[in-house]
Amino acid sequence: MSQLDPGEGTVEGAGEGVAEDAGEGTVEATGTKRQFVKPVILLAIALSGFLAYSFTPLGNYLQPVVMEGFFESIEGFWWAPLVFIGVYVLLTVLGVPMVILTFFAGFTFGALEGALYVMIGANIGANLAFDLARYLGRDFVSRYIKGPIDRIDRRLRKKGFLRMLQLRLIPVIPFNVLNFAAGLSGLRKLHFALATVIGITPGTFIYAYTAASLMQVYLAGAALDEVTRAALRTSALTNLAIALALLITISMAPAIYRKLRGKPIQAG
Repeated sequence: MSQLDPGEGTVEGAGEGVAEDAGEGTVEATGTKRQFVKPVILLAIALSGFLAYSFTPLGNYLQPVVMEGFFESIEGFWWAPLVFIGVYVLLTVLGVPMVILTFFAGFTFGALEGALYVMIGANIGANLAFDLARYLGRDFVSRYIKGPIDRIDRRLRKKGFLRMLQLRLIPVIPFNVLNFAAGLSGLRKLHFALATVIGITPGTFIYAYTAASLMQVYLAGAALDEVTRAALRTSALTNLAIALALLITISMAPAIYRKLRGKPIQAG
């Protein structure tokens, strides 16, 4: 009978241990790499619109003059609203600023129809961007930015709808940035969707109405003298500024109310 060499057992055991450790290290490294794949994809999507606009020939097609000519050329066709909505959804998901396209809706379709098409496209695009951010980035943010995200999530769980509505009413906050940021947070999808529908309605109608008013001035240009045209343009832009100022004031009303409520009432 052959006898087992103690040295062989020791070598074999050590070899198996090294192999197991190496295997675990490989799995860990692979898992870590996979955790970064989704956030990188999300970042690429969120920045693709800006990068395409700035560094590729596609940016030429997003110039205001080109887009205006395109939408004017399809204005008379029944499918024109569908094309507009589709373009609005796509550019929203890709992170392209949409204020100019909202103005084009007012120019091309009029105040009411233009605002309606913008509302449809903006809400579909916003919810798609929210879903992309939630699927591709939420786990990564929860794992690696746990402290700050936990604090934000606690606030959003209490008054998520109201806080989102307040942010939506502020015109200076980028629409697309808020879509992705909300998806990365713990905000409920229903609260996001409702706050978006309600919050963007005033601004959308204001932009579309202003654009339609300016278009009327442009179309009636031949029948009006220069002084009248200038007065009408000034009036439309002044109304836009007043309306946006009112939106900002309304959005700040809850914070102002909380601040005033926290102060003791002084006797006269």
